[in-house]
Amino acid sequence: MPKLRWFHVTRGGMNTYLTPAVKARPIQVTGSKGIHGTVFSEFALACIFALAKKLPDCFSAQRERKWQKLQPVELECQTIGIVGLGVAGSELARKAKALGMRVIATKRNQVEKPAYVAELGGPESLPHLLSQSDFVVLLLASLPSTFNIIGETEIAYDEKERLLINLTGGRAIEEKLLVRALKESWIAGAALEAFAKQPLPADSELWDLPNVIITPRIAGITSKKWPALLPIFQENLRRFIAGEPLRNVINKELGY
Repeated sequence: MPKLRWFHVTRGGMNTYLTPAVKARPIQVTGSKGIHGTVFSEFALACIFALAKKLPDCFSAQRERKWQKLQPVELECQTIGIVGLGVAGSELARKAKALGMRVIATKRNQVEKPAYVAELGGPESLPHLLSQSDFVVLLLASLPSTFNIIGETEIAYDEKERLLINLTGGRAIEEKLLVRALKESWIAGAALEAFAKQPLPADSELWDLPNVIITPRIAGITSKKWPALLPIFQENLRRFIAGEPLRNVINKELGY
């Protein structure tokens, strides 16, 4: 397609489309930023409630017809750490604040701190976020710069019983380390939507861990995708025809 000048991506992840040929040519690439904020934030909250209220344990006990007393956790006054305060992260932060939670977050590009966020730092503040958070939610772009950002040093240095919800950063923590962290209670539990290999291989130890919820990449699915997406594309099509700057242009080197 030698005459191609622009193409639009209808999903959040861009890496698949940023091929060497696309990067080498002056093709404008635009994305659909903003259309998944509601569904990702709602899914994150569902995972947080499920882990805090011990629902997986309840489901397991129900299958065994066992009347098992458990100790749920109140969300109010708990600290949620959001790694990646983009559109979805901001939506989650706003809703978590409304539930009475304390919100701290990181964002690669510094912006003015929203009123519903108590602390906002750059990637260098990740260790602080992990040490302070009762719930850690990963909402990261899947880029080489985010691979293995959480290592043993970050999650094994204190006794805080944090819960991990990973919706987008499939390579943010190595699977072997994550399994070890869950087995040794460095992490009290996890809800995992993103993995280095997808679908998650049947022989992965994560399947059998009792303190893990595994979901099959459904957090971003919405019945309202096209009503939200079409206006973005239509406006860019108008701009493209008129020779005006496009919106949601992707930096090909950064990947977002």
